Amino acid sequence: MISALNGFGLVIGWMDIMGALLFELMIVYTLRRRCKNNSNAAGELHATELQQQQQEQQNDIINVRPWMLWAYLLLLNVWILVSLLMIAGILLHQPNLLLFWLVWCMCGLLFDVLFVLWWCWELIVGDAFEALTNILISLLTMVIEFGFIYVIYHIYMNLLDVPHMPAFKLRFLKPLF
Repeated sequence: MISALNGFGLVIGWMDIMGALLFELMIVYTLRRRCKNNSNAAGELHATELQQQQQEQQNDIINVRPWMLWAYLLLLNVWILVSLLMIAGILLHQPNLLLFWLVWCMCGLLFDVLFVLWWCWELIVGDAFEALTNILISLLTMVIEFGFIYVIYHIYMNLLDVPHMPAFKLRFLKPLF
């Protein structure tokens, strides 16, 4: 039997994994589209077609370098690994596995604070509408992340307080009778 708090922690973990996989699919799609566009440009095209294709590439929403996308893919895979450790910690009653997720989220909050400060600077010197939008999105993300940290921290404390019961001691190696 699992408590409601631990069940909510499991839902947080699985939704983290689903969100990371969705972002990975979007990045893979973007990388494949760029690779396809680059291979088409390598062939012989008429000057007008080449100019039209370059104009379409300039109008793309995502104008980042491919190595940045690969780095983000790596971070997403670490995110999935840390979420799996958190899920395993809840299911196996091992609170030390939850620490990885808590540290990961605290580092994410630190990045969010840095981004908010950066966008506050952009608000002063740059595009105010874009900066305000980014600030609001980061603040919303931070509030949600604080809530998740609060839940997982309480699960961690509850798992520490439980008298050390025999949690998942490889029962399949012992005879059943």
